Amino acid sequence: MKSLKHSYIAKRVMIYVAAIVGIVWSCFPVYWMIKSSLTPNDEMYELHPSLIPSRLTLDHYKQLFTQSEFMTFFWNSLYVAVITTAIAIILSILASYAMTRLRFRGRSFIRKAIFYAYLLPTAVLFIPMYMMISKIGMINDRNSLIIVYQTIVIPYACYMLISYFAAIPKSLEEAAFVDGCTHIGALIKVVLPIAAPGIAVVATFSFTMSWNEYLYAMVLTTSPSQQTVPVGISSFRYSDNMIWGLIMSSSVIASLPAVILYMLAQRFMVTGLAAGGVKQ
Repeated sequence: MKSLKHSYIAKRVMIYVAAIVGIVWSCFPVYWMIKSSLTPNDEMYELHPSLIPSRLTLDHYKQLFTQSEFMTFFWNSLYVAVITTAIAIILSILASYAMTRLRFRGRSFIRKAIFYAYLLPTAVLFIPMYMMISKIGMINDRNSLIIVYQTIVIPYACYMLISYFAAIPKSLEEAAFVDGCTHIGALIKVVLPIAAPGIAVVATFSFTMSWNEYLYAMVLTTSPSQQTVPVGISSFRYSDNMIWGLIMSSSVIASLPAVILYMLAQRFMVTGLAAGGVKQ
């Protein structure tokens, strides 16, 4: 009995140690970002900076909002991410529903094409994307990012939603058809309420993908008035010297929309799961 008890205690200790190490490993970069954004320059650039600054300052945030174009970058990113997500979710819901419920020629090919498009890295496509956007005259236009980001977000959203829609029993829609619903009516009244948790997850990740994207934004936008947050943060430097105060403070502000969205999506997913359970 003692050996079993000791073995149980040892396993519990190992689990707690692993959990603590994982938490520290994950949270330390966030702590260092927030700490650096509040650390005065004379302490930040020391050879051996301390884990806890001796004094805090908001000078970096004041400089960020009053002496830089960060808010322009912020609103550009918000504009691009929100519209990209909205368009992608609407198109992906319709496409995913059609590929899981309707029978038409080429359905298998389209599903495979979506999967392969999802696997393609942006580094392979940014040159042809640049040529396409250049030919339609939208270089240095934030709206061009909305067009290009669909090639990233829609394959991901379709790949996720196809699996989710396929798991919803067809009998629920058949009951709606008996009541006189069309496919669109069944989609809106039956499928979407049940699929709300999956749609919330897909929308959250789609927004995050659009918000964080750097390569296309760097290639397709050249002026600060059209650039997004990732490109704007990378511009906070003089020659090869990085302005860490601005970089860290802007990173803190730039992380807030994603954090808030994840918090809201978490609550929405619980509500959607409860609603889906009642309907089913």
